[in-house]
Parts: sequence; structure tokens; C-alpha cells
Amino acid sequence: MGEVERLRTRFARFLIAILWANVGLLLVATPAGGPAQSNLIVMGAALAILSTLAWRIDRIGWVTRQVASVALIGQVMLLVYAFAGHPYQADLHMYFFAMLAVLAGWLDWRIFLPATLAITAHHLALNAFNSMGVFPGGSDIKRAFLHGAIVTVQAAALSWIVWALRQAVESSERERSEALAARSIADEARRDVAETTARAAHERRRILHDLANEFERKIAGIARAVIASIASLRAASVQMRTGAEEVSQRSVAASKASRSSSSNVVAITAATAELASSFTEVDRQVNEAARLVGDTTRQALTVLDRVGDLSRKVDEIGNVTNVISTIARHTNLLALNASIEAARIGNMGGGFAVVAHEIKGLADETWRATEQIQSQIDAIGLSGADAIDAIDAMTATIDTLNQISIAVAAVVEKQNVATAGIAENVRRAADETVTAGGHIDIVSRVAEETGEAANHVADSADVLSRQSADLDTEVADFLGRIRAA
Repeated sequence: MGEVERLRTRFARFLIAILWANVGLLLVATPAGGPAQSNLIVMGAALAILSTLAWRIDRIGWVTRQVASVALIGQVMLLVYAFAGHPYQADLHMYFFAMLAVLAGWLDWRIFLPATLAITAHHLALNAFNSMGVFPGGSDIKRAFLHGAIVTVQAAALSWIVWALRQAVESSERERSEALAARSIADEARRDVAETTARAAHERRRILHDLANEFERKIAGIARAVIASIASLRAASVQMRTGAEEVSQRSVAASKASRSSSSNVVAITAATAELASSFTEVDRQVNEAARLVGDTTRQALTVLDRVGDLSRKVDEIGNVTNVISTIARHTNLLALNASIEAARIGNMGGGFAVVAHEIKGLADETWRATEQIQSQIDAIGLSGADAIDAIDAMTATIDTLNQISIAVAAVVEKQNVATAGIAENVRRAADETVTAGGHIDIVSRVAEETGEAANHVADSADVLSRQSADLDTEVADFLGRIRAA
């Protein structure tokens, strides 16, 4: 039911009440002894009954509106006629205008046409056949037309007012219906946005947790491998430093032996047996040096392998860092897209825009963290390369020392075989002893350099250990932020 029908329904009850009130007015206010008093009351009641029946059957339909409106005007006619000759007869003509105004409650301008015609016909008919029933002074055709003109003007004004009012009511009703429909659509859209936002937030949290778990799994494995490699590198550096110290000590001993051999060469002419004994001692020292050189060579190769493993692990960390950087860029792009979508949907996307801004900030922090990690990895790579170069140099030097030791052993063997040419051999022994002393000094310097390289490798291992700890802290902080997002 529309607003017009609701107003007409309420007005119908009010109009029926007025019709029965007019019957009471005919019963009470008609002057005693007036013309056909009982007939007027019966006719007034008949009009009220007819209108009531029409209302009960047709409710607010066209028939009810017409019957009730004409019946109301007819009761006013009966009242004017009942007051014929009374001083109030002229005043009751204003009741026509009042009832016309009341009929505006139907919100139907067509009601005024039959009502106006009924009033005009009433005045003209009574003026012609019973002028005292309408005008106290008798017949007055001009007065009848004047009343008709006044009623027509009032009816026209009321018709326009009722038409405009009905248009306004219907327009208001349409606008309210449209507003209700728009509100329903807006509520549905808000519910859809809320559900979509909730699903998107849940999916985003799930993806971030999965990404964090996968990232943690990969980084944890690599970190364990790096830590193991660092431990191996540190142990290898300790072994290499120990070996270098041993070589240095043996070099000192060999240097002393060489100097002792030089002294013995001066006195070899007096004690050949003592010379042979010296050569035996030199041979033993050379064999011992060869053994130490072999041990040092193997240790250097082990350190080289460890440093190579460390370089490969550093490369794996670099690959993971690149993956993190790619994820950060993708996260940044997703945050930018989310900001654009939030700006597009307007005020309802304010909360989503805040979430998108937080995600972008987290992606930027991740990007900076990966850059720092990459720079540290580059530094580790350079340290590893330096360690490899130092180990290669040490290996080459040790190979030279090994060859020298072999040469010294051969010379000693020749000296033992050629004891008959002792004079020549003494000269050669002196020369070889001097040469051996020089080489022993070289071995000593190489041992010192090897120790320094071992210290450098140990320091690099310590730096790498601290950087690994920093990486673990950064990764833990990064994963915590992702899981808390």
C-alpha cells in the first residue's frame, strides 16, 4: 500500500464520522417546527448510510469517493434548506466551502467536479422553484451565479492544491522507495566488501605464514651448513697455524744444524767420522722436514677444500637473498595495487589502504635487510677468495720446500757414497750447507706467512660467524614481522 492509499484510508474514517456528525447536527440544530424536519433527518441519515455501505464494500475506491463526497455536499444542502427563514441560513452557505476544503483529504482533484456541479445545481434549482430554501430574501439569480462562481474558484484552487500535493506525496514515496532500494544495495555492498576484506585478510595471513615457514626452513638449513663450515674452517685454520709453528720450529732446528754443519766442515779434515755423523743427522732432519712438509701440504689441501665449501655456501646464501629480494619486490607491487584499489573504492577502502601501507613498509625493510645481507655475503666471498689465494701460495711454497728437501737428501746420500773424495766433498758440503741454510730461512719465512694466513682465515671465520649470527637475528625479526602482519 502506497502513501496516498494510507492517507485516503485514514481520511475515509474521518469523512464517515463527519457524515454521521452532520446527521446529529440535522437532528439537534434544525429549528423546531421547520419544514419537513423529520424528512430532512431521514434523508441525511440515508446519505450517511449510503456512504458507509459504499465504504464497507469498496473501501477507498472511486465509487466510495464519489458517493461520500456527493453525500457530504447533499447533507450541507439539507442543512441550508432546514434553516430556511432562519437568520443563520446565509451563514450556513459557508459550510459548503468548509466541506469542499474537507474533501481535499481524498487527494483526488476529480472529486471537486461533481461536488461543484451539485452545489451550483442546488442553488439554481432552489432559486427557481423554492428560493426561500436557499436565500433568506427570496429569488436572486445573480446571487446564485455569484455563489457558483465562488465555489468554482475554490474548487479550482483546491483541485490544483490536491493535484500538487498528490504529486509531491507520490514523488516522495518514489524517492523513499529508491532510497530504501539504494540503502539495501549499499548494505549488501558493505556486507560483500566486509566478507571480501575478511577473506583477503585471512588469505594474506595464510600466504605470509606459509612464506615465513618455507623461508625459515630454507634459511635454517643453510644457516646450519654455514655454521658447520665455519667450525671446519676455524679448525682447519688452527691446524694450519699449528703446522706453520711446527715448520718454523723445525726450520730453526734445521738452521742450527746447518750452522753446526758449517762448523764441522771447517774441522772435517781432522774427523771424517764426525763428518759422516753430521751428514747422518742432516739426513734425519731432512726426512723429518719432508714429513712435516707432507703433513702441511695435506692440511693446506683440506683447508682449501673447506674454503671452497664455504664459498659454495656463501653462493647459496646469495641465491636465497635474491629470492628474499624478489619476494620483497612482489610484496611491494601487491601493496601498491592494494593502495590503488583502496583509493578507487573511496572512504570504505581507508582501513584497507592502512593495511596496504604497512605491507609496503615491511617490504621496504625486507629489501634493506637483504641488501645488508648481500653486502656481508660479498665481504665473506672476498675473504674466502683471499684465503684461497693465500692457501695456494702456501701450497706452492711447500711444494718448493718439498723439492728442496728431496734435493738435500740426494746430496747427503752422495756425500755418504763419495767419502773417498773427502776434500772435494767437504767443499761441496760447505756449499750445500750454505744453500740449505738459505732455503731453511725461506722455509721459516714461508712458515711465518702460513701462520699469518692461518690467523687471517681464523679471523675471517670469526667474522663469518658473527655475520651468520646477525643474519639469523635479521631472519628471525623478519619472520616475526611477517607472522605478526
